[in-house]
Amino acid sequence: MKRSIVLTRVAIAVAVLCASIACAGFANAAHDAAIPKQLRGGISVDRDTIRAALGMQYQGWVYVMPKPKSETAGWGNDDPRGTWYLGYWINEATRQTSNRTPRLNHEGDYVGDNKAEAGAWRRGGSPEPPNKIQWLMSKEGGVKPDEDAPTGLPPVDSDSSG
Repeated sequence: MKRSIVLTRVAIAVAVLCASIACAGFANAAHDAAIPKQLRGGISVDRDTIRAALGMQYQGWVYVMPKPKSETAGWGNDDPRGTWYLGYWINEATRQTSNRTPRLNHEGDYVGDNKAEAGAWRRGGSPEPPNKIQWLMSKEGGVKPDEDAPTGLPPVDSDSSG
């Protein structure tokens, strides 16, 4: 009788251990989702961020990374003499631009602020590295966001109209 109780306890302990390992693997899978080929890869992101990026991309949005304009400018270089072309969002379908990440309105449209200017530049040191949504939605340039960088997903915007 004692032997069967011990075996039962061992079996339960093994089952709990296997379940916790499986749950840990599932949690990591939810966090580090596979990035579809139509988005820029090379970083770890969650499914919600990928889903939002695909929705933005489907509606025509692309992020144009900031670029050095002067020889003294470079990512991570805080030399104030450097000049930079500003990063911005552009909707390739509507030609709408935005300085901020387009926000999802209640009609299901991603809407920008219409304030970005292609070719605008500024003086000063390096801009902040991109967030994860900017990286996914860009085609080239920039530096990879840090592993713990924010996703950059904005809230649903009840005031946006498209």
